[in-house]
Amino acid sequence: MKPELNREYPQPDEAELSEKLTALLIEMLEKSYLTGTTPRDTHAKGHVIVQGEFIVDSNLSDELRVGLFAEARSYPCWIRFANTSPRPQPDKKGDVRSMSIKLMGVAGEKLFRDDDNQAETLDFIMMGVPRFLAPNVPQFYDMEVALDRGGVAMVWFFLTHPRIAWTVFTSFTKCANLLEVPYFSQTPYAFDSRAVQYHIKPNQPATSRLPEKPSANFLRERLIEQLAHSDVSFDFSVQFQTDPMRMPIEDANVAWPESLSPYQKVATIKIPSQRCDSPEQMAFCENVSFNPWRTLPEHRPLGGINRARREVYPVISKFRHYRNAAPLKEPAVDGSYPQLAISKVST
Repeated sequence: MKPELNREYPQPDEAELSEKLTALLIEMLEKSYLTGTTPRDTHAKGHVIVQGEFIVDSNLSDELRVGLFAEARSYPCWIRFANTSPRPQPDKKGDVRSMSIKLMGVAGEKLFRDDDNQAETLDFIMMGVPRFLAPNVPQFYDMEVALDRGGVAMVWFFLTHPRIAWTVFTSFTKCANLLEVPYFSQTPYAFDSRAVQYHIKPNQPATSRLPEKPSANFLRERLIEQLAHSDVSFDFSVQFQTDPMRMPIEDANVAWPESLSPYQKVATIKIPSQRCDSPEQMAFCENVSFNPWRTLPEHRPLGGINRARREVYPVISKFRHYRNAAPLKEPAVDGSYPQLAISKVST
């Protein structure tokens, strides 16, 4: 059956598989971290979280004025940069980098709300490569089982899943500067009645090089140093699905070609010069939670990977915060978390 444009195709066993995946990920965390801080199951190494501004463009066409982008306005935001491997490792190693964004002051009912019903927040989770590691939840679950078992099981899985093996091989790359690389949503989202993917393009040229003798945390150190002296910015764009075969909703292992549908800019992300290395802010970087379902109905996450995230993310987040004796609360300008006033560095 040929898929239709902008349409999902859920499978009947998704709920059961999401439960099995959740249980597996919690079991892996329990085995890996018997004591001490329990990090995320992915995005485990947070480099830093910074304050920024998400500015919706004022000259959008009618087809782009949807949901969050319906009117020109600015939202303060928190932006967390991270490595996505499940165990923290030195920055010189190949990894997939991520940029997670939490907008503040977004009114309207959200598709996901945890125990904090007063928060007006909206999340984006963006990755440094355009493809998700697996095409769907069944293969992602099988990959996690193989990685948990290790050895022959892991080797056999990648030998029998060459497309996933190639994606892993090409995705885990070295990075010289987190502020100079693009980021992708990897999975699709609704844009009213249409499907899109999100894209972030840096406005800083990619001029940085890897240090000759990099420290274990050189990406964090470079970001802190750069923001101490300069502002940075990114373009936030949407890419409409125009071909249901070559731009699938249910196969997250396929990158949507820009040749079929160009990126259309809808907002600017500005990160002003600031200090972002206080112990309180680093603790916030560790404890803050992101969920792609914390969004408006007009931007509902689409596809099997996102449907699994709806079930998995809240359980993993509650487990992690409970283990770390950390409050599970959305940030607000009420003293519970660092204030959202932008802290410029004096010159």
